[in-house]
Amino acid sequence: MQKNKPISSTTVAYFIADLILLITVFFVLLFYRYDMKETIPVLIKAHYKALLLLILFWMFSADYLKLYHHSRFSRLFVTFRRIFLHVFLISIALFAISGLKTEDLFPLNMSLLFLLIIFFHLMISRTTGHLLLKYSRKKGYNTSKVIIIGKNDNAINLIELINERKELGLELFQNTLNKNLIENNGLIDLELLEDLLIHNKIDFAYICLGDGLDENYINSVIEVLEKRYVSVGFIPNTTLEIQQSLEINYLDSFPILTYKKYPLDKAFNQFLKRTFDIVLSILTIVLLLWWLLPIIGALIYFSQGSPILFKQKRNGLNGKEFNCFKFRTMKPDKFNDIKPTERNDPRVTKLGRILRKTSLDELPQFINVLKGDMSIVGPRPHMVSENESYAEIIKKYSLRHYVKPGITGLAQIRGYRGAIDSEKDMELRVRTDIYYVRNWSFMLDLVIIYKTVQLIIAGDENAI
Repeated sequence: MQKNKPISSTTVAYFIADLILLITVFFVLLFYRYDMKETIPVLIKAHYKALLLLILFWMFSADYLKLYHHSRFSRLFVTFRRIFLHVFLISIALFAISGLKTEDLFPLNMSLLFLLIIFFHLMISRTTGHLLLKYSRKKGYNTSKVIIIGKNDNAINLIELINERKELGLELFQNTLNKNLIENNGLIDLELLEDLLIHNKIDFAYICLGDGLDENYINSVIEVLEKRYVSVGFIPNTTLEIQQSLEINYLDSFPILTYKKYPLDKAFNQFLKRTFDIVLSILTIVLLLWWLLPIIGALIYFSQGSPILFKQKRNGLNGKEFNCFKFRTMKPDKFNDIKPTERNDPRVTKLGRILRKTSLDELPQFINVLKGDMSIVGPRPHMVSENESYAEIIKKYSLRHYVKPGITGLAQIRGYRGAIDSEKDMELRVRTDIYYVRNWSFMLDLVIIYKTVQLIIAGDENAI
């Protein structure tokens, strides 16, 4: 559960800034609407009802979409999605209010300008605020203390995440509580826990599930935490057992947990993603690939001969095999189809290293996208041999095949690309892919594409 918190100064600042901009733009455009012949008092008297309706609708829309709902774990792409929907709803309100008046509130061009100004203000202000907050947390400001109660495999990964991702602004309390704090006692000492909370400001507590704590004892721990207004969360037992996303439905007043559908199970989302794939692929081919592919092909041919393209069986949607295309970056070798690329792999040519570093070797996969075997964004397709081996080791591995594989993906921009030096490397990659499957959105795809372009320009150190 989350404790109730007072409205933050950031939320208040956002709301006041939004309201000031809304009112200012409204009257400035009205001023020009009447060719600066009317005074502001006259405009206020004539249109204050329309403005009040617009402000009221803004507040209802913002509340419904949680536009001012910010937490330590808010993601920027979720904020962007809310902004898109909010501006869309405001546009409906603007045209509806205009239709209620004897004459249009604004002509069409001014209405569009009004909406564009609002949209860019929201995007720029939220992005700037998000980046400043991340920067301040990296510098050690605006941090919250966390304790982890109990111990399981997933807790270890969470501790690593907290220590590595300083921008989250979480500080792991040094007295993280594990079991057996008192000799010969298999349970957490509740008195010690309460004493710790009294003498230290703790903001979050995460309880490890599957650590031998029964339900009654977990409830006792929660009572101690809630009494000190600490937000409580739970850590699943197994690294990849992000238990199937559940939602609560009610039979009369009785709660029933049911599995959520994955976002891409919905026909409209499939249509949206496929349409975007086709449009972006055609644009990329028309604007870039028609001249770049022949140049790269010629360089490969004259430096290392034919074939220019490398074709390999990979697993796609629902595990179905397809031929994945790449520019050839390796010397001919009988193990190329079964042995993953390693660091400083002697099979990779000099030109191949450049193509891999810049991700140019992946460009022919736009053909796979047009064929429908792949998407622009999705989990990267692995070799068939890798799928067979890791599917036996890593739970939920097959979930990454619930969507089409992609040219780029969330795991790639998170740094989980390149050599697999350990089982944990693959585990982190697969966990990120599963998160993508469960939480897909069109906005998330746009963010991944944007960050992929950044990596291509800067050079990805994980590319091998």
